[in-house]
Amino acid sequence: PPTIHLSKDVNRLCEEWEESNLLIVNGRGIPVKYWGEFYKKGKGIKTAAWDALRVEWGNWKFIAEERQRYPDNTSFWHAFSDENGKVFSYQQILNCLAEHRVSAAARDANDARTFFGGNLDHPLAHSAFRYTKSGKTYLSSKDDAVAKKWREL
Repeated sequence: PPTIHLSKDVNRLCEEWEESNLLIVNGRGIPVKYWGEFYKKGKGIKTAAWDALRVEWGNWKFIAEERQRYPDNTSFWHAFSDENGKVFSYQQILNCLAEHRVSAAARDANDARTFFGGNLDHPLAHSAFRYTKSGKTYLSSKDDAVAKKWREL
């Protein structure tokens, strides 16, 4: 992968996410959002190139997708600034997004539990909150897992 750290320039990250010439394949620029498809060989197969970039790329993805929720950079930076107008750092944005994911998972998991009267194994749930591990079936209990299943229903 190109040796670039887009974490140093969030605006550029968001531009390169959709349209980029940082990685060229057969004469065409590959947007950053598709880099994983070029570096992941297959499920369960590790590549040094992707291993070196995977975590950072995942963080870029969180920020770029959040930026897409706003009509422009000004709106995005307004949302990710302190009360004095100082824009958040890359890490502060990631921390804020992580907090939002945790609170959304808690809210959605609570909604699921409320809907099924506190019983995620309710017949109307059709085993949606069950998963199998090592041949045994378990009922999801962690908020993020419950929320994910709830959103899929």
